[in-house]
Amino acid sequence: MKMRTWQHIALAAAMLLAVTLIGSTGVSAGTLQPKIEQQDVYLPAVLNKSCYTLRTQTTFGVQMYGATSSGVKTFPSLIESGTSWVRVEVNWKDIEPNNTTPANYSFSSTDSHLAAAKDGCMNMVATVLRAPSWAATSTDGVIDKVAMSEFAELVGALAERYDGDGVNDAPGSPVVNFWELYNEPDGSPLPNRKTWGGDPAKYAEMLKAAYPAIKAANPNAQVLFGGIAYDDFSDQGGHFERLFLDNVLQAGGGSYFDIMNFHVYPFFATNWTGQDWKKTPGLTEKTNAVRAKLAQFGLNKPIFITEAGWHSNSDNEYVPGSHAIQTRYVIQLFTQSMASNVGFMSWFSLVDPGAFYPFQNGLLTVDSPPVRKPAYTAYQIMAREFASAQYQRTLPSTETGSADLKVYQFRDNLKKRTLYVAWYETLDDAASRSLRLPAGAATIYDPYWSPTAVNDSSDGKADGRITMQVGRQPIYIEVKD
Repeated sequence: MKMRTWQHIALAAAMLLAVTLIGSTGVSAGTLQPKIEQQDVYLPAVLNKSCYTLRTQTTFGVQMYGATSSGVKTFPSLIESGTSWVRVEVNWKDIEPNNTTPANYSFSSTDSHLAAAKDGCMNMVATVLRAPSWAATSTDGVIDKVAMSEFAELVGALAERYDGDGVNDAPGSPVVNFWELYNEPDGSPLPNRKTWGGDPAKYAEMLKAAYPAIKAANPNAQVLFGGIAYDDFSDQGGHFERLFLDNVLQAGGGSYFDIMNFHVYPFFATNWTGQDWKKTPGLTEKTNAVRAKLAQFGLNKPIFITEAGWHSNSDNEYVPGSHAIQTRYVIQLFTQSMASNVGFMSWFSLVDPGAFYPFQNGLLTVDSPPVRKPAYTAYQIMAREFASAQYQRTLPSTETGSADLKVYQFRDNLKKRTLYVAWYETLDDAASRSLRLPAGAATIYDPYWSPTAVNDSSDGKADGRITMQVGRQPIYIEVKD
C-alpha cells in the first residue's frame, strides 16, 4: 500500500536516549532488590504518542491475552521486561459475528489487543483464530461452511488496518507486520471437533487463499505458519498429528507462508533428544528436526517459536515446578533459541493464566498489582545483557570436558566483551563440573546477576585460564576485552 512520508522520522529515529534499566540481585520468591545500571540504548521514535519506529527486533518476546494498552496493570512490567515482541490473539468471531455483504467488521477488541504496537512500539505477532459459527463447525478447526475467500477477505482487511500507511488504519496507525494463521493447527480430530490436523490439505488451501490477500494489503507483512505443537503425538496416545506438517507441504502449502513456527515445552524433549526430559530442554534438537523437515521439501524458512515456557507452581509431582526451575528454563530456552538462530521466541506467558489452567507459566502473578516472579527478573536480565550480543559457537566436549557441560559463547562488540552461558545437564541439583576457559580474569554471574570475580590465579595456577564450577542452574561468564 502507499506509504505516507514523515519529514521528522529520520531525526526522531536517530535520537540516542539515555535510559535507566532496572536489573536485580539477591532475588527470592516475591522479593526483588533493584540494582540500577545506566547505559545508552536506542529507543523507538515516538511523537504525539505514536510509534514511527518499532523496537529493535531481538529474540525476546512474551504472550499476552486481551488488552495490551498502556492502561492495563501489566503494561509497566511489559515495558520494563526488555521484550521487543508481543504475541496476541485476534478472534475472527469477535470481528465478524455475522456474515454480511459487504462485510461489517467490528475492530474494537482487536484494536485493544494490538495496542502495544502503538503504546509500547512493540513488534506484534497477531494470531488469527476462532472462526464464527457461520464459517466453521469447530471454531478453531477447518473453515468448512463457507469458501476460503471469506477468511482471505478478513485477513486482508486486518493487514490493511494495521499497516500504518494512513489509509483505513486503526486509530494512531499502529503497525503490525506479522500474522500467524491459527494456533496449534496440528491438533488431532475428535468426534465433536473438526480440526485442521484431521484435514491438512484444507490448511494448505487456507494458506493459499490468505497469503496473497495479506501481501496485497501490506507487502511488508510476514505470514507465519500456525504454531504447531509438533509433540504429544497421537501415535503416542497424545493430541497432535505427527505428519500434519508433511501433509500441508505435500499439498503445496510451502510457498504460502514466510516463517515456520512451532512450540517448545521441555516436558516433550525426549522426542528430540532421546534423554530424560528433565535433563535437557530439547529446543536445539527440535529446531534442527523442523529445519530438516522443511529441507525435505526444498524449503529454507526463518524460524519463530511462538510458545515456550515452564511453570513456577509445584502442584504436580510428575511435572515439577518451582521458581528455580522456571528461572532455569528462561535462561536455557532463550540461550538455545539465540544459538539456533530462532528469530523470535515467545515466553508463555507474561502473566499466570489463572485458576482455570493447572500450570502457572507467567513471569508475573495475576495479583493486582501483579507480582514479578524471580523468572521475570531472569528474563529482564537476559533481554538487557544480550541485546547487542551475537551468538558465536557452542563449545565442543573436547573443550568443556563433558558432553553434558553445555557452554554457549556470545560476542558483544558494543560492550567489548565475550559472554558465556553455561549449565550442567544432570538430574542431580547438587552436582557440578569444573569448567576452564581461556581468560586472565572474568566475572561470573548467577541467574539474577549477582557477581563473583575470578582470575587466572584463583585456582592456584597462573596458566592463562580461569576455573569455575558449573551446576544445573545456569551461570553467565563475562570476559571483558
